[in-house]
Amino acid sequence: MQIYLTFEYLNRNSDERLEIPIGPNNFVGPGLADQGQPTQFLPGHQHGVFVVLLPRGLTTEVTWTLSSRGETFTMPANLGPLYEIEGLIQRGGSFPGNTPPLVQFEANGYAGQGPYGLTTEIDTTTNSPLSLDVWVSDDGLPPKPSGNKVIRSLQRSYRRGDASEDGLTITWSKYRGPGTVSFPDSTPHVERGKASTSATFSEPGEYMLRGLVSDGSGFDGCCWTNAYVKVKVGL
Repeated sequence: MQIYLTFEYLNRNSDERLEIPIGPNNFVGPGLADQGQPTQFLPGHQHGVFVVLLPRGLTTEVTWTLSSRGETFTMPANLGPLYEIEGLIQRGGSFPGNTPPLVQFEANGYAGQGPYGLTTEIDTTTNSPLSLDVWVSDDGLPPKPSGNKVIRSLQRSYRRGDASEDGLTITWSKYRGPGTVSFPDSTPHVERGKASTSATFSEPGEYMLRGLVSDGSGFDGCCWTNAYVKVKVGL
């Protein structure tokens, strides 16, 4: 059985997006320093950002170390039973059996699900906006937002974000890369199972984008899916 460790972070800045390159100030260990962690840090609390495969037979902790502006933080992956999550199904809570959304980069393409998610690679140029199309679907839990304003208001107690008619949201952000990335709409509406936006890159280089797909139930062990896009940007 494979075990994955999921990491999150809290950027105490309310506005600034920090850049911390992979290296002595941003590394996962033991093993390779680069194990898929971000290099751009959005403001606030970001949940379930990436996962690391736990090496078989490892007897030491897996840690993520970040240093910025004279402060160093080391986050260990806790393997205690109180910190175990299923990731692919909600065992308890208000909606037992709830599963993460499915996400595809093509209408009939391979589907990813859960914190490990799905990754694709695309080439583009700095003067050409990159189209970002994803197809998403879900199991219907939590229930779709009600058309009744009173009931819809009560549903906000368990649903986060401005969900589509299917109860799904997607949020795009820069995950890695040397320049800035602009989205005309970083939270495109999901309509008939599809959400579309674009990304424009300020300079050439290798980038990575993250699309966070959620069914609105939160991040208490389930149910969200990560969609990653690796982009090679030329002139």
